[in-house]
Amino acid sequence: MGMRAQLSQERSRLRRDELLTAAIELFAEGGARAITHRAVAARAGLPPATTTYYFESIQDLIREALGAHVHLWTRELAALADVDLTVDLDLHRASRFTAGVFALRGPDVAALELSIFLAAAREPELQDAARLAMAAFEEFATRLLAGAGIDEPGHLAAAIVALIMGTALRRQSGFYPEDTEARLLTAAIRDLVAARALGPEGVDRLLAELAGKSA
Repeated sequence: MGMRAQLSQERSRLRRDELLTAAIELFAEGGARAITHRAVAARAGLPPATTTYYFESIQDLIREALGAHVHLWTRELAALADVDLTVDLDLHRASRFTAGVFALRGPDVAALELSIFLAAAREPELQDAARLAMAAFEEFATRLLAGAGIDEPGHLAAAIVALIMGTALRRQSGFYPEDTEARLLTAAIRDLVAARALGPEGVDRLLAELAGKSA
């Protein structure tokens, strides 16, 4: 393949990526209704007819944009497997860490990720990508818990991921201030870890004691 053909292919790939990025930005601002051929091309700084050259329909563009974002999220989570992260279960320090994460990833970011994940999960062609993203998230949580000394942490990781996703949803309402959300999430994760450390028999014993006190 000649140099000119290679440059043409690279330019074509970059234009396509620019359109996908523009579509995700518009999705973040106004959902699927905000994505039109003209709007996407304008956001990407390309001629109006560019989108129809690369994508047969708006639905194709939306699906590919969502899929590309989900795949990127999956790769970022997988890359964290090579990072040396330690788990601090001290409630005060862990809450401050969570609050810092919330400050960097505000409710608007959480809303975008939720909406993209839900939209992808509803598309039959993207459901496998959505499942892989969730698996990567749970694998990351599993690795952190294993590093904290938790044996067989898979089920606990799944519960913690559900907590995090639920917190992301509640943050959209503004029901609690962000620092309160950070404390609540951290305390809930800590409680789950403590229950896992106690084991089923220990938890059953405590619940029986509580039931006896209430009676």
